[in-house]
Amino acid sequence: MNNFTENRKTATTTTSPSSHGLENEGEVIVIKKLERMPTEDIDAKADEFIKNFKHHLLIQRLQSIENYEQMLARGQ
Repeated sequence: MNNFTENRKTATTTTSPSSHGLENEGEVIVIKKLERMPTEDIDAKADEFIKNFKHHLLIQRLQSIENYEQMLARGQ
């Protein structure tokens, strides 16, 4: 590893109590790992997001067409 990567790794994995305002010796800081969601849940959320996004695009397109038709009607 190069020096930058080693420094970065060290900085992210070790902390001193005084850097967090903790002055008590022997105090333990517990770092909880993020729990991973099952792939099916992630896929379902992604599908729902895409469906919602496409729905909003459709609404915007219809509003744009309606605004265009109103503009043409005012000109006649």
